[in-house]
Amino acid sequence: MLFSLLLAGATLAAAGKNRGPNYKSPFDNLVAFGDSYTDNGRLGYYINNGGNPPAPGKYHGVSNTTASGGPSWAQYAAWDAKASLVDYAVGGATCSNKIISRYFSAINKPFPSVLDDELPSFTADVSYKSIFPNRTPANTVYVLWIGTNDLGADAFLTDSQAPGTTISDYVDCIWSVFDSIYKTGGRRFVLLNTAPLELSPLYAEQKNGGTGDSQFWGNKASYNVTEYSQKIKQYTTNVNTIFEYGVPFQMAIKSRWPKATFDLFDVHSLLTDIHNEPKKYLDAPFNVTGYYRVCSSTGSNCVDQTQLGGLSGFMWYDELHPSAKTDEIIADHFLDVVSGKSKYGTRYGEDKRH
Repeated sequence: MLFSLLLAGATLAAAGKNRGPNYKSPFDNLVAFGDSYTDNGRLGYYINNGGNPPAPGKYHGVSNTTASGGPSWAQYAAWDAKASLVDYAVGGATCSNKIISRYFSAINKPFPSVLDDELPSFTADVSYKSIFPNRTPANTVYVLWIGTNDLGADAFLTDSQAPGTTISDYVDCIWSVFDSIYKTGGRRFVLLNTAPLELSPLYAEQKNGGTGDSQFWGNKASYNVTEYSQKIKQYTTNVNTIFEYGVPFQMAIKSRWPKATFDLFDVHSLLTDIHNEPKKYLDAPFNVTGYYRVCSSTGSNCVDQTQLGGLSGFMWYDELHPSAKTDEIIADHFLDVVSGKSKYGTRYGEDKRH
């Protein structure tokens, strides 16, 4: 239930940044969509309930140990803002299963996607006070971070997309997500662009700290890793360029979301900056090429690399997911983006709240 989420936020708010007594929260409610980079326990609900989502008006059990090894960035952001988080993100998700469909044996069907599962759950919940007791167009921010599973292994990177679909279809899917949110009364949107996946140990060359075969890419060693590391870099940067030009085009030229504001959060540049200047962000000893939790290629025999320092010194928790420390940094900058005060953020649309 939402109450348990609010209680968790009250208990663990000290984990986030103290912004001082005069800090004014930029929102009361944060509604999140995405994949394991954002999921705070929803995939676990699917696993434990026959592959089904919570019933309308019900909320999944919340975990404070996520794919980051700790809280997710969205949890940190909500706690720091003293706001409520309603998180529909599901680990393993893509934007649409009609473009990228990845089977997950634990639920005996493909991973739930944003368009096919997360959005229908959200639209079914909007009328329930148990989930949204005070949702208004002005006090609620809707955020989407999706693309890691769309562009990577078992997806576009390895030519595993549905026949005839392209990366343009993935981008169109993202615009349609905001269409659906807009129809429910949402007016404050944030899109996080794609991460620099070539810097992650999963997609990096081994000489740069990259893995061999992995729990997230079981046959990586059979590919030309140099070629595919460059390929994933090309995909993420191309998509981010499309976002950079696409958001203002959709807002100003096509008038797609009238009277809405749309913040584009350049998390790609933020993560690149962490990688290039770790001493500004991480605790010593700094580690931006390795990762904290090392598992076998089947996901078993996992060992935390405590001999290399604490988790707060690692950029990556495992070979694909940013660490809890990195997520805390993302959350901090996210709040600045939503407040219109970040070099990593660009706002489109007229904001009448200021």
